Amino acid sequence: MKRLPILLLMTLLAASCYREIPSVARLSVQLVLEEAPVEIDLTQVEVRLQNKGADFSYSAYPDASGTVSFEVQPGKYDVMASAWFEATRVAVNGASEEFLLTVGGLVDAAGGIVAPNLILRLNVAVPNPLIIREFYYHGSSTLEGANYTKDTYVELYNNAGPGGQTVFLDSLCLAAIYPYNSTTGNNAWAGRDTIAIAQMYWMFPGDGHTYALEPGESAVVACIAAVDHAGRATSSLGLNRAHFGCWSETLSRHEIAAGVVPMVLNMTGQGNAWALSIHSPALVVFRPEMGVAGWQAQASVWERFEPGKTSGTRYWHIAKDWILDGVECVDKPSSAIKRLPGTVDASYVWMRSGHYSGKCVTRRLDFVDSGVEVFMDTNNSDADFIPDSDPQPRLKR
Repeated sequence: MKRLPILLLMTLLAASCYREIPSVARLSVQLVLEEAPVEIDLTQVEVRLQNKGADFSYSAYPDASGTVSFEVQPGKYDVMASAWFEATRVAVNGASEEFLLTVGGLVDAAGGIVAPNLILRLNVAVPNPLIIREFYYHGSSTLEGANYTKDTYVELYNNAGPGGQTVFLDSLCLAAIYPYNSTTGNNAWAGRDTIAIAQMYWMFPGDGHTYALEPGESAVVACIAAVDHAGRATSSLGLNRAHFGCWSETLSRHEIAAGVVPMVLNMTGQGNAWALSIHSPALVVFRPEMGVAGWQAQASVWERFEPGKTSGTRYWHIAKDWILDGVECVDKPSSAIKRLPGTVDASYVWMRSGHYSGKCVTRRLDFVDSGVEVFMDTNNSDADFIPDSDPQPRLKR
């Protein structure tokens, strides 16, 4: 065996070791909780650092002061924090915008390097009586094997539990949030107190006391075709027994069966169908604080161009405080942009199954009291929803 000179051998070993040493970026996250109705133990809040270039994340819990530190590989990240306190039925959540973390620190908007210290403000959420229990958007197949998307639906549920309040659906609104997809690249409205809605929204009809939802009751809304899909698609969903249908004679793809109550269409853009992403929609139920008519009358306030633009499409906005419930669905965490604020959804849920798989996202059952189901509602879709579930809408009998 030929021997290498000692100096050359040491040089090669040093170079090899140097190549194997990974670069490490450090980040300190400080949780800030400004006010809470009950005492919150910050050490119970899970802080998740999601890498935006690959499908992995880091999780840790802070100390009593709310500080948590990470040592990770450099890259693009966002931070999400959440905790559910069963004894008090209170959730705390927070979510950051996407940022670039380097060995030297955080990269600010101007491209400069700043200290790797991130302040994350937490919000306290008390469970809302009205929730989205199930959302079927992934599509299925026709009996001939083609892609099929007309069987989309959302099911609302009164989650108040036994003796809880009755919810009236009248004048509540249903909308998809813009951008349509979580893979758009960026969200121009990130960090703002208002959220843009996509294309059109739908309002439940009624005079204020027409459509009551008692605790434990559901209302299924067929989003495109409120018909029986059994003879059309592998999902075999009987949405002719949906309670409501998103239908208007002005929309070409929409259908409705007799006995299904049509929702009220409100156009905010152009198009002939309600555009719902098959892989990453963000859906909300909301009620404008001044009423729908009052909101529509203030177009100069609530209809705007995309931030930074003075032309193009105008988008109607809603205040985040108007949202009763929402669910953010993404294709995969690494490429996902956040569209809903942490006060509505601190995280997101994603399907592992392929598109047109006939699967849905459905709420996790928390407990049953006196025969009435109560579902998880922590304002964190990753914890609240089960992906890749078989659709089981609670239709009219």
